[in-house]
Amino acid sequence: MPIAVTERALEVLSRALDAARLDRSRVGIRIALGRGLRGEEVRTGFAEDPEPGEIVHEAGGIRLFVPSALDDRSAVIDVADEHDRIIVR
Repeated sequence: MPIAVTERALEVLSRALDAARLDRSRVGIRIALGRGLRGEEVRTGFAEDPEPGEIVHEAGGIRLFVPSALDDRSAVIDVADEHDRIIVR
């Protein structure tokens, strides 16, 4: 099963693009995974193109550049209630 993105996550990501006044046809959002104090940590940022080892996933008119490992595990990109923080389940 491919990556899924919740409606709430799409709303948060859309607001981020709108706030930065970025053209969605030229810029996407990179979803990166790392280790933090609470275990797996998700970082986001704007990017024009994917990096090696990333796949492009489109949802709600937003291009997401995600590590291929997320596709392998059928991840769900969602939002934690705390500060509308993007998470991966």
